[in-house]
Amino acid sequence: MKLHTVGFCGVDDSVDLRELMKLDQAFPGRWIEWGVLLRPDLQGTPRYASAETLRRLGRLARGEDPELPGRLRLAAHMCGQDCLRVLEGDLVRIKELHALLGFERMQLNPTKANEASGWVPEVAAAKLRQVAQALPELEFILQVNQETEELFQLLFHKEPAPPNLVALMDASCGLGKSPESWTLPEGVARFGFAGGLGPSSVLPQLEAMARACQAKQREVSVWIDMESKIRSKGPDGSDRFDLELVKAVAQQLAGSQWLRSNL
Repeated sequence: MKLHTVGFCGVDDSVDLRELMKLDQAFPGRWIEWGVLLRPDLQGTPRYASAETLRRLGRLARGEDPELPGRLRLAAHMCGQDCLRVLEGDLVRIKELHALLGFERMQLNPTKANEASGWVPEVAAAKLRQVAQALPELEFILQVNQETEELFQLLFHKEPAPPNLVALMDASCGLGKSPESWTLPEGVARFGFAGGLGPSSVLPQLEAMARACQAKQREVSVWIDMESKIRSKGPDGSDRFDLELVKAVAQQLAGSQWLRSNL
């Protein structure tokens, strides 16, 4: 098992984007992906960037910021109404967000924890297929867990999934807990893992993921994503995206066996 991408999710207004850009450039190869959580009712609160920060991130993703040369690799993580609108097939909203942020991948988190429940699996599956087929240049990620299992089965097993539709195995529904054992999605070639990953856990959990892959006799290139364990409390008690914790993870991976050799 090798990693092609490592996602750090929850970039928000607590981040100095100049320092984030420096950190990104300190680890070449574009294997770092910065995740932006999108949920309109929480915009501007911890974990959810304000409109101005989103605009700035979009300029950085497109390489259009005159003060900070280079390009960030972004992923949009859809929660709340934005997630539900994707499951309703709202191409206008997706294109609007893509024009703003210039992301390469979009993750859907259709769970109660993310205020994105109540969808009908058959309808959501049909609409998401239509969206993926209409936007082949984007990769769409389904967060797979107990709540989304039926949707996952409809998308990936009832009939072949669009090639730009992939799966993130996250049994904790984004709550930052590692499973007792990692599960691979049957019949899915491109997938990733999330749950409880951070500076102190990333290497032992990668070992556990690799054992799960070996047990299934699968040589795979995957990605991992993390959120809760790369946050800390500021001096005033505020919840913040912590670049030092991100750096600690990146340094461990950059000097390890896990990154794919062509990165």
